[in-house]
Amino acid sequence: MGKINVYSEIGKLKTVLIHEPGLELDNLTPSYLEDLLFDDIPWLPLAKKEHQAFAEEFKKCGVKVVYLTDLVTEALDTSESVKEQFIAEFVNEADVNSETLRELVTAYLKSIKDTKELVLKTMSGIKMNELPNSDSRILTLADYTKETLFVVNPIPNLYFTRDPFASIGNSISLNKMYSKTRSRETIYGKYIFTYHPTYKNTNLVYDRTYNVNIEGGDILVLNKNTLIVGVSQRTSPEGVEQLAKNLFYKSNMEFDTVLAFSIPKHRAFMHLDTIFTQVDYDKFTIHQECYKYLQVYSITKDKARDGKLVVTPLNEKLEDILS
Repeated sequence: MGKINVYSEIGKLKTVLIHEPGLELDNLTPSYLEDLLFDDIPWLPLAKKEHQAFAEEFKKCGVKVVYLTDLVTEALDTSESVKEQFIAEFVNEADVNSETLRELVTAYLKSIKDTKELVLKTMSGIKMNELPNSDSRILTLADYTKETLFVVNPIPNLYFTRDPFASIGNSISLNKMYSKTRSRETIYGKYIFTYHPTYKNTNLVYDRTYNVNIEGGDILVLNKNTLIVGVSQRTSPEGVEQLAKNLFYKSNMEFDTVLAFSIPKHRAFMHLDTIFTQVDYDKFTIHQECYKYLQVYSITKDKARDGKLVVTPLNEKLEDILS
């Protein structure tokens, strides 16, 4: 439907998708931090206040702000069967391995009649004592030995909305996340871009069903011909190549070059957008350590072999490559 149109990191922003931090942050506890990829527990009241101020700055500049929870709600409200399909898929990916518990979680989510409340509950996590009749059911061995409060873990990284699905030209990269903890985040994008009245039928240049991982924090749209993608802790070289093939051979866009930026593979750098950012037509900020060790590769179509790629190391200075 032509609703996605992103060929620049520095052009005029018209619409932005954000997620306001919610109870998923309140449900973080010290014992969950490592598993859920956090170093500390954010204070939710301040996080919400700062995020709301952030959204207001967009609105003052004439940018339309759309919220993740609203878009997912509107997508699920298109039909009861879509909502039931979402619940089934969510529970299937929520690491609920007990058949009894899966039945209880499914019934609980189906009992939530307000769709937005349902969406928020899938994000915030589900504790055992929230499930109806959980005390009266027959306990399993897993129940006796389980050391956590949650039947379904919260999804606290959701406010990094670019990571699970990133805009590239007129399309979306619906990503395969690096960690199992974040894999459920992409379900929301799947339903938005499949069923939402405005965004359905959006072309996908990457899909969450692929076996190789890529995350949106490593994707930078330089112009209509050139995409930069970081090869990082969270994005594999195979993922970058799959994205390049889809752009070159399966899209109607003019991209003919992917610049793969190989950065150090540890959490301090994590994604390309944490250490490299375009701020103007001829200006970039870059982390000094990354600048020292960065290796750039050009990926283009192989003109001799259909559907294949040519990968070329670029040994020029980064300034010359970017210019």
